[in-house]
Amino acid sequence: MQRFTLDDVDQTVRALRATGISSAEVHAVVADVLEDVRGRGDAALRDTTSRFDGVELAAPLAVPGETLRRNLEDASPNVVDALTKAAANVREYHVREAPRPWRAQLAQGQTVGQEIMPLAVAGLYVPGGLADYPSSVLMTAIPAQVAGVGSIVVCSPPRKDGSVPPGVAAACALLGIDTVFPVGGAQAVAAMAYGTESVPRCDVIVGPGNAYVTEAKRQVMGQVAIDGLAGPSEVMIVADADAQAEWLAADALAQAEHGAGAMGAVLSLSSSLSDTLEGEIKRLSERLGIGIDNVTIVDCPALEAAMELVNAFGPEHLELHVADPRAVLEQVRCAGAVFLGSHAATAFADYAAGTNHVLPTGGSARFSQGLSVDAFVRRVGVVEIGAQSARALAPLVATIAREEGLLAHALSAELRGGISSELGDGISCALRDLGSGAARE
Repeated sequence: MQRFTLDDVDQTVRALRATGISSAEVHAVVADVLEDVRGRGDAALRDTTSRFDGVELAAPLAVPGETLRRNLEDASPNVVDALTKAAANVREYHVREAPRPWRAQLAQGQTVGQEIMPLAVAGLYVPGGLADYPSSVLMTAIPAQVAGVGSIVVCSPPRKDGSVPPGVAAACALLGIDTVFPVGGAQAVAAMAYGTESVPRCDVIVGPGNAYVTEAKRQVMGQVAIDGLAGPSEVMIVADADAQAEWLAADALAQAEHGAGAMGAVLSLSSSLSDTLEGEIKRLSERLGIGIDNVTIVDCPALEAAMELVNAFGPEHLELHVADPRAVLEQVRCAGAVFLGSHAATAFADYAAGTNHVLPTGGSARFSQGLSVDAFVRRVGVVEIGAQSARALAPLVATIAREEGLLAHALSAELRGGISSELGDGISCALRDLGSGAARE
């Protein structure tokens, strides 16, 4: 655990920020895996999974639908009830935030608007292996379903027996997803990006993962859409003198619990709170068996200084344990998700509050946002122009087109606008001259 006083904001950001840049070794390993899967398909998936995970994949590769349903039937009723209620909250949130079609009539009488068109196939990467993250199934699949995606593909690392974790399988069955593959790492990203004999090629790949998964998403970006490049989890907590030290310690440790690179920082506005908090972090760390190397207390001279640090850092999760969190929210410019008040722990949104837990990390909250329905749709512009609006628009278009030297654009608009044939003939002559000149060249 570290503790220091905020002096220089930039230096403090550098001290807190874990690097999100993949090493040259990771880059090279991932590039080889991608090329192998692209060339050899399922055979490469099997070989790579055997080499990296020590697992021999079954044939056929996909998890049978009855296996998914059996995991749901075998799950604890309490777990199923919790997942069902969490799914309802997540679904309602994403239904509300989903983009919608619209139309409007502009000054010249033309009607413009947008249609929202879902992608055909979405690939979801759900972390797994030794761990079991049914919550990540909910967070990635539900916005895709709300978007109306035609087909959903799930890849999750296999356990030693070649199966996907039971919670992941149960969550897939709960949501009606039946295309699930026990494949993880860069090879899973490659399979969803390029397609194999078994794994369908996807239009978008979303979901959190380790350094190899993140690097693989970086390398296939452009051939397939991705949601972002998520790194280690992080929380930044702004706390005043009245904050509950034990609650702050638990929240910081909840991020440290994610493992390598995860970061929890408390920006304390009270030195007495910092003193108490140090003891609470150590006590809970010993009780829970969680390392605190990446837990930091930053003593801040004032709220304004703390918020300057918040906006420079751009945390994935931002908790505001202050007297008037709604007022402080107005000062937030960069954060993946903001939690208002001492009761609003990040853990609630990780599972069941309703918002998405796939969020920008590593400072990318400066320019990106959490996973949403937007990741699974295309906004398509729609234009409807009648004769009257064409007459009104044509002179504007022709003027700008001529300024740019694009005479066919001008002609195209003027023909619709019914502008005199003299002008049209003049443009036609100019076009012929241009064509003759191009031919001579």
